[in-house]
Amino acid sequence: ALTQLNLWQVLVVLALGISYPLLEGCVAWVIVRSRIPGFRLWQGIDTAWCGTFGNVVTLGAGAVPVQTWYLHRCGLPVGPGVGLMTLQYVFHKTTVLLYATVMLLLQHRWLAANTTGVMNYLPMAYAVVAAIIVVLVLVCVSPLVQDLARWLMRLLPKTEKWQQRRADWQQQLDVLGEESRRLLADKPRCAEILALQAVKLFGLFCLPYLCIRFMGLSCGLSFWQVQLLTSLMLFLSNALPNVAGMGSIETAFLLVFGAFLTRGETMSVLMLFRIATYYVVVAVSAVGFFFAQKNVQKLV
Repeated sequence: ALTQLNLWQVLVVLALGISYPLLEGCVAWVIVRSRIPGFRLWQGIDTAWCGTFGNVVTLGAGAVPVQTWYLHRCGLPVGPGVGLMTLQYVFHKTTVLLYATVMLLLQHRWLAANTTGVMNYLPMAYAVVAAIIVVLVLVCVSPLVQDLARWLMRLLPKTEKWQQRRADWQQQLDVLGEESRRLLADKPRCAEILALQAVKLFGLFCLPYLCIRFMGLSCGLSFWQVQLLTSLMLFLSNALPNVAGMGSIETAFLLVFGAFLTRGETMSVLMLFRIATYYVVVAVSAVGFFFAQKNVQKLV
């Protein structure tokens, strides 16, 4: 199936894959401008490259620290930087939840009539992941839940090591609460962030459909059905373990699309999808991170 692709089709798929981190950079630009009005769009895109590259080289743990380092060099204190990048992650997870929920509400009858085997466990998995995302959002935005978290921290062991951790977590929670209240008070900015996140996800969810059509696969899936399946794929990947962004997406993709494509077709679509959304993006982010370091040195 991959041999049927021509050059322009490959370029369209790759361009759509690159649009994801670029729109992520636009989101970072909108969020950070709430703290630094003079923050430029190219700095937001640099922040996105830092997050992508940091996530890969640290095997999944370095996105926020590397982004915070960059923002600190741009003049944003470390505490607010961590808070804002955490809120960007929360906005992303919230949009993933809302997108998948809307798709499910509009097409639940079709999905129920066309799912068998492992896919029957989809509602249970959806409920678990949705609960996790809701709790994450409430920790960031609800004073009541934040007070509950502080009370739970007091139950930690009274050793010096755990007390130091409690103090650090308490400080992070306080900063997160302050930044979330500041950002959420700006309703137009929040709407802009959610709109950019939705456009970013829409582009990502278009990719499997284009891959299927460009390869000439006759699976019978419509554009919006693929949107539903891809949103569920991304949603379910949140419940699976991964290393540097690898593993969970592939497993969820095979689980969801394997019910509608043959094994060979599923692997072909998955390969092109991951080349566009991961391997090429990682390669470009390495170059982007190099130039981000150059750019930030000019600001010092």
